[in-house]
Amino acid sequence: MDDSCVLWNSHSVQEQSSQSMDQGTTSKNVSLKSVLQHIEATPKIVHYAILGIQKWNSKLNPKPPKAPFSRCHIHDFILLNVDLTQNVQYDLNRYFCEDVDFNLRTNSSGLLICCFNNFSLMKKHIQVGGQKDFAVKPKIMVSESLTPIMPLQYVCAPDSEHTLLAAPAQFLLEKFLQHATYKLFPKAIYNFKNPVLAIDCYLNIGPEVALCYISSRPHSVNVNSEGVFFSGLLLYLCDSFVGADFLKKFKFLKGNVDC
Repeated sequence: MDDSCVLWNSHSVQEQSSQSMDQGTTSKNVSLKSVLQHIEATPKIVHYAILGIQKWNSKLNPKPPKAPFSRCHIHDFILLNVDLTQNVQYDLNRYFCEDVDFNLRTNSSGLLICCFNNFSLMKKHIQVGGQKDFAVKPKIMVSESLTPIMPLQYVCAPDSEHTLLAAPAQFLLEKFLQHATYKLFPKAIYNFKNPVLAIDCYLNIGPEVALCYISSRPHSVNVNSEGVFFSGLLLYLCDSFVGADFLKKFKFLKGNVDC
């Protein structure tokens, strides 16, 4: 559980009155204990790999949940079945988006993810910290007054003489890709019919680009990509199963970019 979670809510459908035919919801604050007791009482709970609840937003109060449960990305508040997920790799070296990456790996393993839509959580707004305040600086400071290092300078050739930066490698790579999206994947910009193919590892390359995650492991459960022409290929710390024969399964647009 994220240490910034401070409040839990229960959302129930309000009964229709004779004057109004629209259904609404009633929300009330509940304790964390009651949320856990409700989840633990779920039938066949041991068959689920990840359980969680959604984050509160202003749209939850006027409208009832479309369904009491949904299969979606879980974050901030997670109940993990360690027996089922013991073989799902968790990347400890990631600086951020490790929850997205783990959700995708769990889903591709054929395991069930469930979100309880009748509950929500509120988080404390913290204005400082995290990637927003992360200052990328050289490892060796020659002088205190240095010009800011631009994101396009975060990645360079191995034999270059660029200054070594005091920042996590994955953080630098994702920031570089987000700023270089229009140059690296121009055919994928706002084009969801031709997404970028990411194999075995999720990378956040910005909201403008559609990304399709595929696992290369045998017997993995992936989205059906038949008939899809990808506009780019993104390989980062992929498994040993990725080879020429595996990549031949996918179709790419002419002039696609491989990274």
